[in-house]
Amino acid sequence: MTAVVVVASSALGSLRSAEPGVATSSSTAPTPALQTQHLDFKYTPLPSPWSDEPAFTTQPDSLKYAPAFYVARGSIPNESWAVASYIRSGCLVVTDEGPAKAFGGADACFTENWQPGQLAQYRAVPADVPNLSSPMHLTLVMGAVAADARQVRVTAGGKTYDTDAVGTPNSSRLRFFALVIDAADVTSVTPLTATGQQAPAPRGR
Repeated sequence: MTAVVVVASSALGSLRSAEPGVATSSSTAPTPALQTQHLDFKYTPLPSPWSDEPAFTTQPDSLKYAPAFYVARGSIPNESWAVASYIRSGCLVVTDEGPAKAFGGADACFTENWQPGQLAQYRAVPADVPNLSSPMHLTLVMGAVAADARQVRVTAGGKTYDTDAVGTPNSSRLRFFALVIDAADVTSVTPLTATGQQAPAPRGR
């Protein structure tokens, strides 16, 4: 029987599809255009889980990412981390890392290469944490699912991890998720509705 692990967080390789056998682009996120002001930035909140908490990004040229909003935050040995969605719709960036910079400020965008019926896109980023007494196979999994989702279930290493699918002001079509798992390889990523049913693919695809 598969163990269920509920991932606690304050409400986060290559790009991969959550559908078996469907590959997506392995390119990293494009550099966002510089944003100087957001006086006309308007949005309608999605139902909970929702985050409009502004994120402080430690990325170089952080103004390029504004407005950015936290999706998840957490910690691993010798390291804290956070993931935020930023102004380029459908994109996530690792921020507030320290002191080990275990995930290297990774970022990814999830607006392209959606196949018909595809339920999720994600990026898996192995942690590089120095000076540990014993090796740990920690992996940050961050991605996007349809706005209809409320949770995301990640299966990896014989365990199942549940985390929130978080809406932010930066997308009305996608929700985002991010979590750290104690495994190297992800088996599946499944978005779930508020009633625990499998959520549909994002609309418009």
